[in-house]
Amino acid sequence: MTEWPVNRVRQEFLKFFEQRGHKFVPSSPVVPNNDPTLLFINAGMNQFKNLFLGTADPNTEFGRLTRAANSQLCIRAGGKHNDLDDVGRDTYHHTFFEMLGSWSFGDYFKRDAIRWAWELLTEVYKLPKDRLYVTYFEGDPENGIAADEEAKQLWLELVKPEHVISGNAKDNFWEMGDIGPCGPCSEVHFDRLGGRNAAELVNKEDPMVIEIWNLVFMQFERHEDGVLVPLPKMHVDTGMGLERLTSIMQDVHSNYDTDAWTPLFEAIQAVTGYEKSYAEIRDQNDSDATVAYRVIADHIRCLSVSLADGAMPDSVGRGFVLRRIIRRAVRYGLQFLGAKVGFFSELVDAVVASLGPFFTHMQDPRTVQRIKTVLADEEASFAKTWDVGLKHLNKAVADAVDNTISGDNAFILHDRYGFPVDLTCLLAEKAGLRVDMNGFHAAMKANQLSAGRVAAAKTFLDVHQLEELKQMGIAPTEDAAKYIWKNRTAEVKAIFNKKTGTFVDMLMPGEEGEEDIGLIMDVTNFYAESGGQIYDTGRIVAAADAVFEVKKVYNLGGYVVHLGRMMTTNSTAVPIPVTSSVDLQVDYKRRIAIAANHSMTHVLNWCLRRVLEDEAPENYMEVQQKGSLVTEEMLRFDFSYNSRVSQEDLAKIEKALNEKIQQGLVVYRKEVELEKAKHIVGLRQMFGEKYPDPVSVISVGVPVDDLLAKPESAEWRAYAVEFCGGTHLSNIKEAEVAVILSEEALMKGVRRIVVATRDAAREARARGELLEKEYRDIVAGGMTDSTAKSLSVLNKKVGDSLIPLTVKNSLREEIDGSVRAAIANVKAMAAQLREKATVAGRAEAEAYDAVENPFFVKRLSDFGAEREALQAYADGFTNAVQGDVGVFLFGTDANKALALVTLPKAFTAKKLSAVDWAKAAIGKGGGKPHAAQSGLTAADVDVAMEKALAEAAKMKTAM
Repeated sequence: MTEWPVNRVRQEFLKFFEQRGHKFVPSSPVVPNNDPTLLFINAGMNQFKNLFLGTADPNTEFGRLTRAANSQLCIRAGGKHNDLDDVGRDTYHHTFFEMLGSWSFGDYFKRDAIRWAWELLTEVYKLPKDRLYVTYFEGDPENGIAADEEAKQLWLELVKPEHVISGNAKDNFWEMGDIGPCGPCSEVHFDRLGGRNAAELVNKEDPMVIEIWNLVFMQFERHEDGVLVPLPKMHVDTGMGLERLTSIMQDVHSNYDTDAWTPLFEAIQAVTGYEKSYAEIRDQNDSDATVAYRVIADHIRCLSVSLADGAMPDSVGRGFVLRRIIRRAVRYGLQFLGAKVGFFSELVDAVVASLGPFFTHMQDPRTVQRIKTVLADEEASFAKTWDVGLKHLNKAVADAVDNTISGDNAFILHDRYGFPVDLTCLLAEKAGLRVDMNGFHAAMKANQLSAGRVAAAKTFLDVHQLEELKQMGIAPTEDAAKYIWKNRTAEVKAIFNKKTGTFVDMLMPGEEGEEDIGLIMDVTNFYAESGGQIYDTGRIVAAADAVFEVKKVYNLGGYVVHLGRMMTTNSTAVPIPVTSSVDLQVDYKRRIAIAANHSMTHVLNWCLRRVLEDEAPENYMEVQQKGSLVTEEMLRFDFSYNSRVSQEDLAKIEKALNEKIQQGLVVYRKEVELEKAKHIVGLRQMFGEKYPDPVSVISVGVPVDDLLAKPESAEWRAYAVEFCGGTHLSNIKEAEVAVILSEEALMKGVRRIVVATRDAAREARARGELLEKEYRDIVAGGMTDSTAKSLSVLNKKVGDSLIPLTVKNSLREEIDGSVRAAIANVKAMAAQLREKATVAGRAEAEAYDAVENPFFVKRLSDFGAEREALQAYADGFTNAVQGDVGVFLFGTDANKALALVTLPKAFTAKKLSAVDWAKAAIGKGGGKPHAAQSGLTAADVDVAMEKALAEAAKMKTAM
């Protein structure tokens, strides 16, 4: 039993920093919340980004943090930070790892960070000082960045000079991405061997001299134009890989040789049945089996954690990265360990046993089952394409030119057979080939399948302007009045002009950009966009002729910014200066529509759980909120669920929504201590979301005080109770009516449902009723060909219309049935008409003298302009008549006509042509010598008949 198991290594780190005033902040989910710049959380600092930017709300517990420490779950696979291709080939790269981190947010800086790092490593972990090396930033003169002399001198106070090493920007200037906070850093490296001066091996990819800790001194922010601007407050961000540190503490040369991995390797051997354990082959770094053990162990940890946190495999973005990881692991198991399909999902329990005691959310039985089911589905799907894909790979190998598999072939393997390109590269390498990656990326781009980072969202005020507000002595906006629903007065504290990037003393009437101007008051009753709820709109009135139209509202670092424009109503409009007393007039008619949708979002969340989860316990995936949007028009709710919601369940959900409305339940709101609120049974919260303390609790139907009095009572499961800071109805009956407008897949395992309330719901119902009437009117006209066409047009119209989904689904089902019936009826009528025409043709032939009249011309009015009926008549006639007869038939209806011409072989042998006969009569016609046809108007039939008879006489004479 090791003296330093991985759990002790983690715990000692956290204890050390907690003793020095750092607050333990739990790991955020590896799926980023509201950060479009990241595929996955790849560093401990990600969840603190708003603190570094100065945009965190200082009224929240999170916004007041000055020191923090934790062990963050991280994934580096995809995007800028991508370790996937290295995993398994060496002893220290992983797609998933834990990052031990400590932070200072505008509190202490380099001296304490460096001193404590050295103290922890040498006095708590007792690492030999002569095996530790530290680096500092040497500067970047070309970009005008000075060397970090301060860090260098602080290290020299603790470390021998020959162990203090300068480093370039690549190694010692840390940046989270292309934009955002950054700064010089100091790395701590450890020599696994010792007894030598290893300074020359630092940052040289030597597996025996490895980086273990990075201390980032966040001094700058990089803008989109690449310019570095000093941050108003200096921060510290440190990160140390738990797996690497544990390998050092256990005196092994590989991360994979620690107690964090041993149980996984044992499980892998058990489920694959491979003859040798990892311990027997671990020193064979180039062995396919050794690499396979490492890849599978790493990847099952990565996938178990990411799926537990709500990610799902998909064909794009982070979902595709996860699918690549699954297929890479499965491929190694099948090809190198002799595993059978289905082995991979059996490893989840080993991961939960390892990580679950600290990251307790992974221990939920339903979460475990969901992870297993998703992995099993993905594994089975890949297995189906594996053999077929290998055949194409073999063809690509045979077609290789200059020992290179073409980029097009690599893309086909990726797109058609689900082979990630790194897998193709590995298989190509085994065959002594390479892959044309430039060609592959060109094919990817052409098919628009690239995925990754997206540009960071811009904010109206940046960190420097927020700091300027603080320097001006302006306090964060007091916004409690947003819950009161009354106009109120306020004082204008600041005016910001986005075009000039400056604060101004006065807003002039001519400044009318739609969203270029931002007003900040001391107090506000406007709701700033947050928590999925859209902002309020309205007006800010300083005087009769000084009106500011509010278009958007945002909370930036605690300051509520009202964006909009001056409304110039006449030539006497006056400016609005700072310190003006203004009247804040929220558009409450719009607000109540938003509030109805927001309150019903909570009711919907409850109804979904009741219908899909409680009434169907066999479902492996629990219903969890994945996102939401609330506007005045509708509410949109994303939730985890493993299949399409049935028509029956949709009807139940909509019925439950309206039953809640009819019950007239009061909506209660109360600020509650976060820890107390978390104990309320049945309370729902977004996983990974950070809530203020105290937190606003919304309860539909039961007072919050009653919940707090008996928080563990199971009766609260019958109510919608959630953390929420939005604006809500006072009684749910004010929502009036609710209809589900749509339900669809957002990605695998995640569904999206859209609901309307109040006027929008009634309008949707009215549109649905009009479409139902239109359907009834169409089918009342009989099941004809035109009916089928009209119904097809209506079907598309129904699909494109915002109407109740249950109405849409049932109406489209009825339309589809009627279209089928109409088509069947048309076919049956056509068959009857053909039979009638055949009989009529035979009857005509009975008394016909073919010798006297070898050409038969007739107008038919009983069969319309239907070609098949005319052909049936012609066939009936020619088959029954005695002798050879050329036939020219005119079929007519009210407006149009069709001419059909046939000639027997005996006539065509004499160079007569049905086409020529048609052209002689009508002036046009197409076909072959023995058969032709042409359309014409009904009014032209008489003249055409005369010409047809005249041409028949000529042909008879010529014969």
